Amino acid sequence: MTNNLLPHYWKKLALGIFLLALIIWLTNLAKPELFGIDPFLMSQTLELVILTSLLILALSKEKIETPRNSGLRLDSLFTALTAGGFLLITEFFMEILFQGDDAEITSGYELMIMVLVVYSLTFFIKRNIKTVKA
Repeated sequence: MTNNLLPHYWKKLALGIFLLALIIWLTNLAKPELFGIDPFLMSQTLELVILTSLLILALSKEKIETPRNSGLRLDSLFTALTAGGFLLITEFFMEILFQGDDAEITSGYELMIMVLVVYSLTFFIKRNIKTVKA
């Protein structure tokens, strides 16, 4: 099985873009008049940049790629997709039960960002946990 992942240096680039977009987004929330651009348009653009950087981060190789990393990627992906599905189903029922006609379901951007953040965190945590064999 071959893994078609991006080279490791893309991970550093994606992390830099993510942090820069996050800082600009938080600045835009605090002082929308600072940039002179419609805050809604700026927010939507930055959501797309953050989503793209998280996707690149998830699809980049580790510095040293091992078979263990491939298994951890699969486990982390399963965890993230399960969490995303659980969130979507739970939110759907919560909106119907408590909001009625004013129901507002999570957008695709928000769901994908949440899934990619959960994936990245679980992969990072599982990769850095040292396993002890008895």
